[in-house]
Amino acid sequence: MKTEQELPPDWIQELASSPFNEPMFTEKMKSSVMNSAANGSVKKGRKKRKSPTRLRITASAFMILLIAAVWGWRESPALQRMIPIQGLGYAAKWTPRSVYTEDGVDKLQAFPGGDYAAGSPAGAWWNLLTPVQELEGKTIHITAVHRDTGTTLEELAETEITSDMAYDNITRVSSRFGIPQAGLWRFDVMVDQEKYGDIVVDVPDSSWEPSPSFRSGNYAMTGVEGRLGFIHPPLIADKPNKYMWHFWGRAEELTGDLHITAIKRNTTEIIDVFEVAGLRPSSINGADAAVPTSMSLPSPGLWRIMVSINGQLFGSVIVEVDKHQD
Repeated sequence: MKTEQELPPDWIQELASSPFNEPMFTEKMKSSVMNSAANGSVKKGRKKRKSPTRLRITASAFMILLIAAVWGWRESPALQRMIPIQGLGYAAKWTPRSVYTEDGVDKLQAFPGGDYAAGSPAGAWWNLLTPVQELEGKTIHITAVHRDTGTTLEELAETEITSDMAYDNITRVSSRFGIPQAGLWRFDVMVDQEKYGDIVVDVPDSSWEPSPSFRSGNYAMTGVEGRLGFIHPPLIADKPNKYMWHFWGRAEELTGDLHITAIKRNTTEIIDVFEVAGLRPSSINGADAAVPTSMSLPSPGLWRIMVSINGQLFGSVIVEVDKHQD
């Protein structure tokens, strides 16, 4: 009898069940395989019999390949996009679409702005194909979920629908459309907390070229001139240091809670770096607002540092983090 310590790990136990949500090996396929096996086992009137040892070796090799395949799929977002083994219904659910249709009638449209890409706010129009008179006084709320990681964010905080959102015979709402990472995202649009429709967008990755330096006031900064940048000493992996961030924009954009996150190139995990409440406009070093921060990134390589204010992506900076020298 196995003790609790001797039980196999969870991921081995999971392999005991099929990785498919829908049957992938039909009775017809089984019959075809059995017939092929029967026909292939006869040659020149003599039946070939595989030895038990050879069968055991073949079965063992197959299990090893199956374990490797399932493990590789689970660890690779790229394979998950190429091979949606959850079934055809799952694949259809994540097919990119800019129009939501219900009972054959278009109900919702989305128009992201410009060359939208991960880490870069682009703005979006959301067209609810319902006259504003029918929706006025209700609330709209938009959330987004990333297919490969389950990361969820608030694209549009709960907002009251007003008459000035009328556009021809529909209702038009805007949002910042700031997405932190590439891949398939589903946007769920809720009206008075009931689902109105959903849109799926395949967000492309942005450039991983390190952000340039520019001067503002008497200081050299790294970032996007006229938008955001910071004065910093060299970035060393796993070594905290102080960094002075500067921002340019309208007063309403620069007022609220600041949250800095980061994602490393060729990874999917977004990590928290720094947060502080109460950012306010305050002219310094030629910028419209500034705040001192303490930051540390855990490993060397290219990182995208993303700044959000009041939950909305403000912009990002690409940096090269050096290896820590012992």
